[in-house]
Amino acid sequence: MSRLSRALRVTLVEYFKKTSLNGFGLLYYNRRRRYQRFFWFLFIAAGICSASFVVFATLLQFLARPTITALSTLSVSQQELPLPPLTICSSNKLSRHKLQAYAELLAARSGNTTEHWLQELQLLAGYFRANSVSAEAATRLQVALGDNWSADVRAQLLQLSPSCASLLLSCHIDEVEHNCSSLFRLTPTIEGNCCVLQAGNITTEHLQLRLNASRDDDFYLPHVALTAAYSVHLPGWLGRLHVSAGEFKALQVRALRLQADEQLRSYPVAERGCHFADEAAELVLCLPQCRLRAVLAACHCAPFYYSVVGQHNFSYCNLTHTACLQQLEANWSPWSCVHCLPACNDWRYELRQSLLGHVQPLETKLSIRHGGQRVPLYSQDGLYHWYELLSNVGGVLSVCIGCSFISGFEIVYFMVFRLWQNWRH
Repeated sequence: MSRLSRALRVTLVEYFKKTSLNGFGLLYYNRRRRYQRFFWFLFIAAGICSASFVVFATLLQFLARPTITALSTLSVSQQELPLPPLTICSSNKLSRHKLQAYAELLAARSGNTTEHWLQELQLLAGYFRANSVSAEAATRLQVALGDNWSADVRAQLLQLSPSCASLLLSCHIDEVEHNCSSLFRLTPTIEGNCCVLQAGNITTEHLQLRLNASRDDDFYLPHVALTAAYSVHLPGWLGRLHVSAGEFKALQVRALRLQADEQLRSYPVAERGCHFADEAAELVLCLPQCRLRAVLAACHCAPFYYSVVGQHNFSYCNLTHTACLQQLEANWSPWSCVHCLPACNDWRYELRQSLLGHVQPLETKLSIRHGGQRVPLYSQDGLYHWYELLSNVGGVLSVCIGCSFISGFEIVYFMVFRLWQNWRH
């Protein structure tokens, strides 16, 4: 037997005699009683296997899902809960009276009649839904319009759309009438030119709107108009509903709060699944920007509802780009924007509706309120902090095999210092 083997054997015997680990000493003192020694060996082996299984399961769970989300309620004051940017879109995308005047102007500058131009201008539906028109016919119309159609497509379509003053008949905040034009602004959106609530600091409990549901100013666009008179939108997927003519509906804006612990900043973005405000654009802004980059790369233009075109040195898309936009709509998917993640700290909104009654058929009435001052709070935190993970692992090792920090130092002491001394002697 070599010198090192003898030193190792002496050290192991010394370790089993003096270790603080429960039961390990009995492996030495019961060396003459084989059955008892075998029993304690199985018992200690079972403890080691159980401790190893639980510790590895805890570590694998932490690595697979390092964060946890808890649901609670949050009490907020009315001042802390302003109305979100409410968007009201008419099913009528373009004003018939404005297009009538525009068709008369085109007729005066060309040899075609006003009726001809009104028929041709139905192809403007391609601006709102590219697949609703023929790409060839849309291109011919754009060529025919020539200089009569502004290169600033965004401004041109705003001029031809119904104004918020014609769509919103009256606006009341807590039973006090306000000028609708000061509250809402006609803004290009992916749904068309819509009236968007501008006063984000309105902390009212009750907003009541009376909408114009008459069809006097409707201009027919193929495959674009909705069956309902209006659609109401809030940021997010749950904030959308339709309102028909003659309905009096109550809309309840239900808010929920997303909140993440600041310690999650040290986690990789893929693990926590969200962005902090200073890291990237939130999901509501990221997806449209991702789509814009796809359009710019494929068609070298931007749709009219984007207001950041000047930053990219690209012009707005017109009807000559219809074929390219049709191909893009068929191939593009939000799943191509895998980098777009929700905000870690954010407010989300949901719209719920109930029918209160009916008004005259030429109007639509909306009564908008908050869902209450107690909102759901989704708190995201780390599954374990380092001290919690240490206490869990330490508790399992202590229960199963009586192991602690002192036990670890003992192993180092015997296998290094005592082994060295025994080897020397």
